[in-house]
Amino acid sequence: MSFKTILVHAEPGAGCDRRVRLAVRVADLFDATVTGLGAEGFDPMINAGYASGDGSAVEAVRERIAIDLPLAETHFRALAGRREACSWIAAQGYPDKLLAYYARGADLIVTSRPRHGEGPDFAAKAADLVMEAGVPVLLAADGDAEFLGERVVIGWKDTRESRRAVTDALPFLKRAQSVIIVAVCGEATTRIDQDGLQDVGRRLAQHGVQTRFETVPKGKATVAEALEGVADRHSADLIVSGAYGHSRLQEWMLGGVTEDLVVSSSKFVLLSH
Repeated sequence: MSFKTILVHAEPGAGCDRRVRLAVRVADLFDATVTGLGAEGFDPMINAGYASGDGSAVEAVRERIAIDLPLAETHFRALAGRREACSWIAAQGYPDKLLAYYARGADLIVTSRPRHGEGPDFAAKAADLVMEAGVPVLLAADGDAEFLGERVVIGWKDTRESRRAVTDALPFLKRAQSVIIVAVCGEATTRIDQDGLQDVGRRLAQHGVQTRFETVPKGKATVAEALEGVADRHSADLIVSGAYGHSRLQEWMLGGVTEDLVVSSSKFVLLSH
């Protein structure tokens, strides 16, 4: 198993630079192709800035999108450099919806945390993307450090989502130098299933992945902060976790741990649902 097709949303400005560079970096690691997606959404019926009956305003937005998408392609190809193994898709629509749609042709989606105040017209909503894509989603770190993936922390809980995340992360785990499986204790009396952890370790060993285990108390921190602390201690730059959430009024709401990792983690984060 490997990553051979990487999908990433690109836009004209510098807001996409981290995620496109990360997509290219991962593609280089796995000799994969990169597909850039240019997407901008607009719904005049719900966009408060435009009256639904104002045809001139709607046309102006459509003209803006028609200009932005070719500029996004130019920006994407400049960031991708001279790579031959890259392609481009452009469409009008919300980025998260189109990323989930085109995930049918991808092994991995690379995205980033939305900038403060950035709306869904221009940026993928992490909750919708993670919960609907059906493929693993890699979030770029906020800093400028290059992705290494040599030391990995797996946040483990014996659930379907965690098992899916371990499977989806195998390409990264097989090339890592250090993989630590972390179980976080919420209460002093919480019992960690050591047999379950050993089963995961034995399974990964069959793929050539040597693992270590850590059981850490959550204390006053969140689970995400506990995972971040382990990653800091071991100089890991990648956290792997199952993604948890539920649908409310046709919008995905992430669970607490997943939301914390998406919003505030300083690491690269691989999420699977």
